[in-house]
Amino acid sequence: MANYEVFTGICERINCPRGYVDLVLGELSRLGVTEVLNDGAVEFMGFRLLGKGQNSLVFKCRISNNYYACKVRRFDSPRPNLLNEGYYLRLANSVGVGPRLFEYTDNVLVIELINGIPIQKYITTASPAEIRAILTDLLWQCRRLDSIGLAHNELSKPQDHIIISSNKAFIIDFESASLNSRVSNVAQLLNALIMGRGFIQHRVKLAIGTSINLEELRNTIKRYKSTRNDTDFMQILKILNLLNNHR
Repeated sequence: MANYEVFTGICERINCPRGYVDLVLGELSRLGVTEVLNDGAVEFMGFRLLGKGQNSLVFKCRISNNYYACKVRRFDSPRPNLLNEGYYLRLANSVGVGPRLFEYTDNVLVIELINGIPIQKYITTASPAEIRAILTDLLWQCRRLDSIGLAHNELSKPQDHIIISSNKAFIIDFESASLNSRVSNVAQLLNALIMGRGFIQHRVKLAIGTSINLEELRNTIKRYKSTRNDTDFMQILKILNLLNNHR
């Protein structure tokens, strides 16, 4: 018998409408979710969650003997459903980006469970070689997203949208994504992790070398945003001394 008491317990405390609760319970059942677990780093209303945002709650859940992340739309979210997010995450998966999406309905996404730490925390303790490897991996992921015209749109806040697990980077949370945007994922990532000022940016710049010409990098990023071509992307990697790193 399915156990959804963590979800229903939260709903009782935040006064979710009965119709919404029944809708989500029906979708969890159709997706084969057998248990919603009281487990995660986030505390909310006396329960443990994997994540909590303006539009959704993320639970650790079980389907048969396997564990996943279940993202559930909040009843008070301005978003009418999670269909766009499911579509964009599946599109990202098609170019090897993001945690794997298994199934989704209007109000629930069943996603690969990633146990990791936010990129800011990782960069604080990682070695220069590890930082260079992660940055290279992320830049190639962003390049692949740019190549299909899918903008994540939130990479200016990487602490909330990039997690590191087993020295691999995962771009998460595609709820604000869009197609054919003028936003470049590569540019947003570089502006957040290198071009800004702060401890994290300082750590990244130390890892990739102090001889970087930031003005040349800035001009190349600007050109890449316009062209979106491989030549300018490879020039960015060259300026950052990352050209010989494996992607």
